[in-house]
Amino acid sequence: MTAPTYPPLPTSRYTSELRHETARFADAGRGLPLSEPVPTCPGWTLGDLVRHVRQGHDWATTILTTRSTELILPGADTAAGEDKSWTERVAELGAQEVAQESPIVDPGLRTRFLAEGADRLVEAVDGVGPEVPIWAPHGKQNMEFWPRWAVFETAVHRADVYLMAGLPFELDNDVALDCVDFCVSAFGAPAARPFLSPLFSEVPRGGQTLSFRSTEPSAARASNWLITCAPDGVRVTRNAPAGDAADATVVATPSDLLLVVKGRLRPENPRMAVLGDRALLDFWLSHAIS
Repeated sequence: MTAPTYPPLPTSRYTSELRHETARFADAGRGLPLSEPVPTCPGWTLGDLVRHVRQGHDWATTILTTRSTELILPGADTAAGEDKSWTERVAELGAQEVAQESPIVDPGLRTRFLAEGADRLVEAVDGVGPEVPIWAPHGKQNMEFWPRWAVFETAVHRADVYLMAGLPFELDNDVALDCVDFCVSAFGAPAARPFLSPLFSEVPRGGQTLSFRSTEPSAARASNWLITCAPDGVRVTRNAPAGDAADATVVATPSDLLLVVKGRLRPENPRMAVLGDRALLDFWLSHAIS
């Protein structure tokens, strides 16, 4: 029996959500100082996070507008020619930009700074068709990765600021499920490894299984994921039968599930149910999540 496939959301939905998520991110941080630490991103301040979101949007825009078929590191204009890892380059660029506070000190200018980055990315997405070869970290080598990635990345960082500000974080269920699928599916994609946590190589390989299940099943979207830590590599199964027991299981709403798989919400939170091997779950979350 062929496993079901779940197509991405329409591109227009991603671009609309990207603008909305960017605006929510900016609004939530208006009353917070740039020096405020971000608890869910240890070592980062709000200023770091603002620059990082704009940096990510600019990175995707560069890849799309140049029609690059090779990796371009963030902050660069051409394909990578230096021997640096993804995490090293992001950290280096963040350090370089610390002194560039002027566009983001004033909350109004900060909102404009973020909106301009999102708008440029939307224009870049709209300006290239799916038939054009475009580099992507994994999956189809065309533009389809980028609007989906941008919504996922911006939504997760919007959650960072909402948690700082004590605001309840929610996404529409279909968007939240799509973001969870985007994140979890990467664990089973060998090409995605350079972009995962440096500790990912240490996750178990003895056949252990973990299940992440939504309280809101969907006929159109994947709503549960079974991760198998097999000796030959991590495998991800979408919508595994409900009777397939896993060694460790998390059950939560779609929005909360996104926060769990990205390490923003700990499984001991009473908003979710955790079944099975808690030590395995804790180890996975501490080693697979970047």
